[in-house]
Amino acid sequence: MGFEPLGAALTLGVVFAERAVRWIPVEEIREGALRAAFGDAETARACPRSMRRMTTLAFAKTCVLATCAHYNDYHAVYNAGSLFAKMVETEKRVRASVTRDASAAATAAFALVLGGLANAAAVVSANYLFPDLASQCFQGSSGLLFALKTYRARADFAAGVRGRVSFFGFIDVPAEMASLAEIAILYMLDSSPAMLNVYASGAVVGLALASFESSAMNALARATRGVQSLLSLAPGGRIGARVVLTGMRNGSLNGQWGTVTANVGGQVTVRLDSDRREVTALPNNLIFP
Repeated sequence: MGFEPLGAALTLGVVFAERAVRWIPVEEIREGALRAAFGDAETARACPRSMRRMTTLAFAKTCVLATCAHYNDYHAVYNAGSLFAKMVETEKRVRASVTRDASAAATAAFALVLGGLANAAAVVSANYLFPDLASQCFQGSSGLLFALKTYRARADFAAGVRGRVSFFGFIDVPAEMASLAEIAILYMLDSSPAMLNVYASGAVVGLALASFESSAMNALARATRGVQSLLSLAPGGRIGARVVLTGMRNGSLNGQWGTVTANVGGQVTVRLDSDRREVTALPNNLIFP
């Protein structure tokens, strides 16, 4: 079976569904950018640790949701085509690190986290470099796009891939510098410091990801395995849960009662009531009363 970009399609659906269902309060996202950029640092330091933790989590949530918050349909459509192409290439890299059946969800999660990091970088840069741009820190998936562009170009360059990219047929640059050249061209076409901040922040995050790609993919693989392990057990199937075996290759085990003692790599270990021995089963071999 050939490559099917299910993860890219899922990412596109998650990122742009907001334009159809309006489930993200865009104005609250914009206000969140202001609060994040101009929060009272002294007050934050004086807060209890639990409050600081809640503030940090709220900021992270705002940055991730902002990836899906586009301020108009034109903005969303403009980004959609480019994002799909970038996510197809990204999904191929993700699939090399996680199992095929989990690659779609892992790709979408990877994109949302990367978009959140790009937005966080935009907030930090606005706070220290462009104080007047705080209300425009978040521009939907624009930061994510430039993070993916830069990440892909630098990762390909590190792997020995060489090439050149042409803009308008006469601006010719090395492929690994294409995203930076595009930022410069866009700034000349529309000299908006706010968008320059967003694009540059995304590019910086993409460069950082390319530098630590191996570690990032290993972390993604571990997180994916952890989620798969949690989802492989039914709600009542935690360690210590009572189960009945069914559909076992050894027919004598079917119908026997036991207790879940471990769940590793999608395989569940059950201690039988009858003779106290342990057998290994798959989640679909278990019935939870």
